[in-house]
Parts: sequence; structure tokens; C-alpha cells
Amino acid sequence: MPCGQPSVLQLFSLCAAAAWLSVFGGCKRHEMAALAPPPTRAEIWAAIQPQATRYRIDPAFIYALIAAESNFDPRVRNGQACGLLQLKPSAWADVSSVPFEPAVWDWRANLEAGIDYLAFCRSTLHRQPDVEFSYPLLLAAFHYGLDYVGERRFDLGRLECPDNAIYRELWRGHLAPVAPPG
Repeated sequence: MPCGQPSVLQLFSLCAAAAWLSVFGGCKRHEMAALAPPPTRAEIWAAIQPQATRYRIDPAFIYALIAAESNFDPRVRNGQACGLLQLKPSAWADVSSVPFEPAVWDWRANLEAGIDYLAFCRSTLHRQPDVEFSYPLLLAAFHYGLDYVGERRFDLGRLECPDNAIYRELWRGHLAPVAPPG
């Protein structure tokens, strides 16, 4: 082959690369995540396990919280709240140095930051004088924010349960209202 002329294989590789770049080259990470198939419930359940163990948070509680917040849809947005655990930028910033956008759209990053935020809320609740920890109180802190719950003296009786069947069960202390896979 004469010097300077590409082979058929090189031309094919260049065309494939050009096609890939035309489709994905300008995409941001969250756009790439949006193109990926969503995780299965079994994948989400498996991904919960290491952090649930690390923080000693009931994995069934986390799984039910994901069901209540996003119905397992990592692409859902409700106002500022995004992803599996419907995290807002302020909650994200409490537990992560990674910028909210685009990482919030990576379902694994969202799950990790969400569980980190649950642990952050639990730790904060444990440091409150005269406050007895409970999963319903953790749920309220996660859902409403620690400041809001603190303004109501960490008293569940001063908070309204969100209007969601799964939340109502969690609020009552039933930690597994959604059966995990398997």
C-alpha cells in the first residue's frame, strides 16, 4: 500500500469514530446516562447493599424510599429534586464535593449521595439532645430537610405525613412496605 493512503480498516475505523462522535460527541454525561437503559430493581437492590451495611441503615427502608421518591426512575425530576432519591442541590452539597449537575443523573452516584445524605441526617438526629431516633423521624428529615424538622422540634406530631401510600407505611414505622427483589 502506498505511503500516506489509509487502509480499508483504517477508513472503516475513522467512519465508525465519526459516527459515534456525531451521536455522542456533544453529549454531556447526564445525556449519556439518559440514553442508557434504566437500572432494574434487582440492580438497584444490589447497589443499596454495600452502603446500607456501611451505614447500618435498613436496606429495605432505602429501597422503599426509592420507590416512594421516584418509583425507581433515575430520570425523574420534580422541581429541583432529581433522580432515584429525588435529591436537591442543597442536600447533595451537604454530602458531596462533586458538582450536582451532571452527576445527579448517574443513578449510582444519585444512590450513593442519597444514602450518604440519609446517614448525614441520622447522624444529625443522634446529636440532638432529647431526640429519640426513629426511622419515621429519619424519613421526615430526608423528605422535609433537617432545618424544617428542627424548627418543629424534631416532633413527628408537628409534621404532616406526605400523601403517598409508601410514605404513610414508612411513617408508621413499617420499614419494608415494598418487597425487595429476590
